[in-house]
Amino acid sequence: MKPAPHILVAGGGVAAVEAVVALRALAGPLPRITLLAPGDELPQRPAAVAAPFGFGLPAPLPFDAIRRHAPFDLRRGTLAAVDPERHVATDDAGAELAYDKLLVAVGARPVPALEGAITFAGAADAPAVAAALDETARLAFVLPSASSWALPVYELALMAAAELRDRGAEPELTVVTAEPAPLWVFGAEAAAAIRDLLAERGIALRTGMRVGDAAALDADRVIALPLLRGPAVPGLEHDQDGFLPVDRHGRVVGAPDVFAAGDATTFPLKQGGLAAQQADAAAAAIAAELGVPVEPAPFAPVIRGLLLTGGAPLYLRAELTASGEPDNVTSRRPSAAVSQRTLWWPPGKIAGRYLAPLLATARPQLLAPAQLQDYRPGAVDEDRDDARELALLLAGEEAALGDYAQALRALDAAAALSGGLLPEEWARRRDEWRMMI
Repeated sequence: MKPAPHILVAGGGVAAVEAVVALRALAGPLPRITLLAPGDELPQRPAAVAAPFGFGLPAPLPFDAIRRHAPFDLRRGTLAAVDPERHVATDDAGAELAYDKLLVAVGARPVPALEGAITFAGAADAPAVAAALDETARLAFVLPSASSWALPVYELALMAAAELRDRGAEPELTVVTAEPAPLWVFGAEAAAAIRDLLAERGIALRTGMRVGDAAALDADRVIALPLLRGPAVPGLEHDQDGFLPVDRHGRVVGAPDVFAAGDATTFPLKQGGLAAQQADAAAAAIAAELGVPVEPAPFAPVIRGLLLTGGAPLYLRAELTASGEPDNVTSRRPSAAVSQRTLWWPPGKIAGRYLAPLLATARPQLLAPAQLQDYRPGAVDEDRDDARELALLLAGEEAALGDYAQALRALDAAAALSGGLLPEEWARRRDEWRMMI
């Protein structure tokens, strides 16, 4: 009797858990699924921005609770190397794990972006931010790259303004961002909403700025979001920063039966909801390759953001829309919605198709059939490569700001999503940008 196919998922974050649940939902009980993870629970990292302001973080979701809904084997450890020819992965203890399909979702590593600043990468950095609030009311909050996930920098500034005023201080706060406009990936309506919100809180805004040293800013303390570096998994192709190039279905370039999703990939915009969407695309492709009668849909990013403000939260949702020639990314801009009412359900920070319902209840088995739902979903054309278009859009904005290295990384991601090809105009720009660094 032929043994059940073995799917190995490496990672312990949003993309890995979403992939496991999606695989079980799509492929049923037949395949054996192993999760190689460093711990035994899923932390809710996006809520960490509230920790410096006295808010308790949501409890992590134990893997045991997920396993009751979507059975899998749990192996403690991390991915150390892959041998695609042998279909073998090696963990950090040196043990070899054979697989039929491998999905790499190991995330990325934060590195400081600004000399002399407090780097905020998660809950572990909350005490340093809290200490800065105790020391001074003159603070700057910095977003280092136009293609960085921007919500945390605005959340930190908005909640700092509320906290300091509650203490009786008169804050002097500034948001310094490399973006051409605040929350620009969500479109003009979101940019206007965040400008108004910052002005109401007395927070200054400086856009289109790159800062290399905290001393250059007029602030007593500077808090900056990090840059990210990829995992550079030995045995798998990766770019100069360690990120894994993948196609629209998550297949890793040059490695048969190996897929990747989330922050470990070259897709330039790193965010939990997008990581979950990449995981869904990869899971569907894996299921189809195992003979499951599903039509795998490619990764088509829909950006959802829940902005914590220290008051009523703001919900933002965007997807690319075509208004000109289909291969001209300059004609593609977000079709967006901004509201103080939820735009999707369940309305959490982690908007994963399968994971969001599990995070929304203490009894996840009751929501087993549920999936994330948009209240105002747009029509999706599966032949439209929105992932590539968004990568090209990010590349163009990075180049406009003079960061040609980051622009080239975004172009590499777009090329990987297109089978190594770029439109002629973008191939020409790539050659020009290479000469600029």
